[in-house]
This record gives sequence, structure tokens and C-alpha cells, in this order.
Amino acid sequence: MENNQKDIVEKFEKVKLEIDQSIKNFEAKVAEMISSKKLNDELKEDIQKLGTIINEVDDNLINLKNMLK
Repeated sequence: MENNQKDIVEKFEKVKLEIDQSIKNFEAKVAEMISSKKLNDELKEDIQKLGTIINEVDDNLINLKNMLK
């Protein structure tokens, strides 16, 4: 049982790190968009990338929820 608990903690830490990285990516992209004066087409592409980052965060949260069941 102790090994099982250790495995759960290790998996939790891995998912937490992935979520943290996704959030950092999100923050970096928002900061880039704010600080840069880009053309509309470039902003559209950046927003699509931002959507991808948000989806990654969502997937990581779902994985975390499923792991804690």
C-alpha cells in the first residue's frame, strides 16, 4: 500500500509539473501578444496557439482528476 501511495504522489507531481509548464507557456504567449505590435494575421495565429496551450492545460487537469479517483 505504501508503494501505491508513493506511485500516486509521483504521478501527481508529474501532472502538476505539466500543468505548471502549460500555465507558464500560456503566460508567456499572453505577454508576447501584449508587448508586441503584430499584424492581425500573426495575432490570429498566436491566438490559435494560445487555444492549443489552454487545451493542454485542460487535458492535464482531466488527467489529474482521473488519477485521483
